[in-house]
Amino acid sequence: MSRIEIRNLVKMYGAHKALHGIDISIQPGEFCVLVGPSGCGKSTTLRMVAGLETISGGEIAIGERVVNGLRPKERGIAMVFQNYALYPSKTVYNNMAFSLQLSRMPRDEIDRRVREVAEILELTPLLDRKPGALSGGQRQRVAMGRAIVRDPEVFLFDEPLSNLDAKLRGQMRAEIKRLHQRLENTIIYVTHDQVEAMTLADRIVIMRDGRIEQQGTPDQIFHDPDTVFVAGFMGSPPMNLVECMVTPTGLKLGQNDIACATPSSLRAGDSVICGIRPDDIRPSADLPAGASITLPVNLIEQLGTEKLVHFMVGEHALIGKTGGRTSLTEGAAHPLSFDMAHAYFFDPKTEKRIR
Repeated sequence: MSRIEIRNLVKMYGAHKALHGIDISIQPGEFCVLVGPSGCGKSTTLRMVAGLETISGGEIAIGERVVNGLRPKERGIAMVFQNYALYPSKTVYNNMAFSLQLSRMPRDEIDRRVREVAEILELTPLLDRKPGALSGGQRQRVAMGRAIVRDPEVFLFDEPLSNLDAKLRGQMRAEIKRLHQRLENTIIYVTHDQVEAMTLADRIVIMRDGRIEQQGTPDQIFHDPDTVFVAGFMGSPPMNLVECMVTPTGLKLGQNDIACATPSSLRAGDSVICGIRPDDIRPSADLPAGASITLPVNLIEQLGTEKLVHFMVGEHALIGKTGGRTSLTEGAAHPLSFDMAHAYFFDPKTEKRIR
């Protein structure tokens, strides 16, 4: 296990600044997930840690070594790619053993490592097959096994599950989590999928336009967002974010008055962005203590154990939730309760949280 320190990291592509001096401290054995939309700089950061991209400014330390000038093979890292990068002409065994063979490790030690890792990943029956005879999930396990046999200080994962279907992604998430619990290696994992980030991470780093928007535990990121971007990015469906006017008793949402407590810095007449998660907007029968408004429901999404309830407040489209057996009618008006005790408030100009 190794600590990773990323200090004031900058990446330039000509005149374009892709990374604006980011700082991340990852503890030994920590599972750190970099998440954000396409083009935010998360994969660039990972590739700079791996040594696949040059560093324009700042430094990266793995363990006690600053690795800026080291080649990838000298950094003590192993990387798992999105497209698996397996040799199609080699068997599973030889794909996993190849890097060890290149390092001229004794044959019996190679065999011990490959078979030990194959047992962990349930690949033993597949060792004589070639990648073309494997499913996507099996190929991804082989790619992981090839990394594990090297016994690296740090694992780097670059969107490894994006090519899998939804069911396989769920299975592989669980396998990666169990693997980390067993091996306790330090991991940096890149994804655009906030569900992967929430379920896998010890620490989440949310990136936007080459900057870090917020970092913390999954619980901190989800329940204590610092900005409008973080609030809207983490959660499925996303948080409802609506610009409202502060009143003496709470908020005016569209033409509706909602009684609630607001931050002490706000005054009547101020504009504020109010954020409330779909879980905190429910039919009044489910949430009798909330601030209730009767509104027409224009769409209901049936998800089995729950329903997503779509409705309009003025010009604003909002989403609430209810149980899968709750009876609601599309097009009809229903009383909906807002649990304002769990609402968030943001400055419309800076988009930063008002506490």
